[in-house]
Amino acid sequence: MIVIILIAIDIHELAHAFVADRLGDDTPRRLGEVSLNPFVHMDQVGLMLLVLTSLGSFAFTYGRTHVTPSNLKFGPQRGNAIVAVAGPLSNLAVAAILGVVLSAYQAGYLSFMDITVADFLLLAMVLNILLFVINLIPIPPLDGFTVLGGFLTARQMYSLAPLQQWGPLIILVLFIADPQIGIISGVITPIRDHILQFLCSACVG
Repeated sequence: MIVIILIAIDIHELAHAFVADRLGDDTPRRLGEVSLNPFVHMDQVGLMLLVLTSLGSFAFTYGRTHVTPSNLKFGPQRGNAIVAVAGPLSNLAVAAILGVVLSAYQAGYLSFMDITVADFLLLAMVLNILLFVINLIPIPPLDGFTVLGGFLTARQMYSLAPLQQWGPLIILVLFIADPQIGIISGVITPIRDHILQFLCSACVG
C-alpha cells in the first residue's frame, strides 16, 4: 500500500507541476518538481504520516507542488483550477490503464503475470480511483476546492477564505468520525465502486 500510494501521489503531483509549467508558471520547474522523484513531492512529515497510518485500516498522506497562480494563463483562479484538476485526472488515467492491463490478464493475454501481481495492480487501481474521488471533495486543501474556485467570482472566493483555515481540521474530523457517522464512506465508496465497475466493463467491452 505504501509503494502504491507513493507512486500515485507522485504522478498526481507531477501532473500539477507539468500543467502549471505548460500554463506559463515556471515555479515547479525551478524547484525541480517536474519530476517523477517521489521525494521531491513529499516531505519527511508526509512520509512519516504515510508509514504510521498504513499500520491501520487506511493510509493517509499528502504531496505538494509549488504554483504561483498569478503566473498562469487564463487568470489566477481559472488557471489554478486547471492545474488542480490535472492531479485527480492523472489518478483516473492510471486507474484506466491498470484496468486495461487487468482485462488483458483476465483474457489470458498476459500469461506471464501471476495472481500476486494481478492483486497488486487491482489494489493500485482501487487506490488511484479513491485518490481521484477524495481529491475532488470541495474542501480545502483538497483539489476540489481549487477546481470549484475556477467557477466562482473573486468575491465569492473571498467569502470562502475562512474555510481554508478550517478545511484540514474538517477533513480530519470527517475521516476520524466516519466509522460512526458514515458521511465520507457513504459517499466515496459508492462513487469508487461505480467508477471501478465502469472502467472494468469498458475495458472488457
